[in-house]
Formats: sequence, structure tokens, C-alpha cells
Amino acid sequence: MQQEVDKEITAFTTGSYWQATEFRLNFTLFMLMFTLPFAFTMLLPIFILGYWLVSSGIMQNYHQHANAFKIMAYVGVGLGAILEVSGLLVAQHPAAIEIMVLQGVGEALFFIGQFVMTVGYFGLVMRLLTHEKWQKRLAVFAPMGRMALTNYIMHSIVLTSIFYGYAGGYFGEISRAPQMLLVLAIIIFQLLFSRWWLSSYAFGPLEWLWRCLSYKKLQPMRIK
Repeated sequence: MQQEVDKEITAFTTGSYWQATEFRLNFTLFMLMFTLPFAFTMLLPIFILGYWLVSSGIMQNYHQHANAFKIMAYVGVGLGAILEVSGLLVAQHPAAIEIMVLQGVGEALFFIGQFVMTVGYFGLVMRLLTHEKWQKRLAVFAPMGRMALTNYIMHSIVLTSIFYGYAGGYFGEISRAPQMLLVLAIIIFQLLFSRWWLSSYAFGPLEWLWRCLSYKKLQPMRIK
């Protein structure tokens, strides 16, 4: 296990773009053996839940279901936090350095916890939206959500450019507190950028590209 950790450090600190990508791809394929079964069993219920919420009319009349969303928030966030913390404790246990299966179990617990936490976050947001003052406060995030794909790729490029050896080379050099400030700065920038972009265009750049590919023809982008 320590040998794999050393390979990761080498790939991300001194490796080229292709070396870092190759390591990440191999690691992802390995972890999929443990997480894919859990991903399927968690993703399918979430899709079914989403379909039911829309088809049943709950989403259209969400004000009438404030208590249900409140329960969803408490259970989802609470249980999700327990699973995530348990997963981290198992994956980071000293024994996991030598026992790969143990780390896989920890990663799987954390993975499941993320999906449960997602349901909790959804319930929390929907509960807050039943209050008019929170509707106005949360509206600031709407432009960022409309450009989710663009923002996801953007922050991936920014962070890999900062941390990976082929660019900034700060992998392992920045402590947790500055990391959180960096994340906050990126979020604020993306909020402002998304608002500015959507004041002139109907879609984010990558959302527009995806829409063109889906409809197999160029889509209007600029707001008339």
C-alpha cells in the first residue's frame, strides 16, 4: 500500500500530464471494483425517488410538504455524516495501509454516505425554499447551477493547474485552512462569472456545446 502512495505522490508532484492522468485512471478503475456495485444500488433509488417526487406533484406543491423535507434533511444529513466519518476512519486506519480491501470498504462507506448526504442536502434546500426569505437568498446560486458542467470542468482545470507537478506543483504543500480559502475563492468567482455570463447568453459554454450535440445542430446562444 505504501508503494502505491509513493507512486501517487510521484505522479502528482513530478509526473507529466499523461503520467498523472494514467495514475488517476488506473486508481479509478481499481476503486470501481469496490464502489460500482454500491453506486448502482444507490443511484437507482435516487433516480426513482426523483421521478416519484416530480410525477406525484410534490415538487410542484413543495410548500405543502415542508415537514417531509424536514425529515429528509435530518435523516439524510445525520446518517450520511455517520457513514462518511465511519468510512474515513476505516480507510485511514493504519491497518488499511497494508490491507487494500480494508481501504476499499472504507471508501465504499464514504461513497454511500455521500449519496445519503445528497438526499439530506436536497431535503434541507427544499425545506428552506418553503420560506420566502430563503428563496431570495438561495436564488444567488441559480446561475451557477445553470452552468454546472462548465463550472465543474473549470474548477477541475484550475485545481489541477495549481496542484499537479506539470503546472503549479503545490501537491501536498498547502495545508487544510488555505485549501478551504482557495475553494471559497473559486466558488465566489464562479458565482460572479456565472451571473455575468448568463446576463448575455442563454447557456454556459459547455452546456451550449452539449445542447448542440444533443440536437445535432447549432443552438442559439446569445440572449436577444
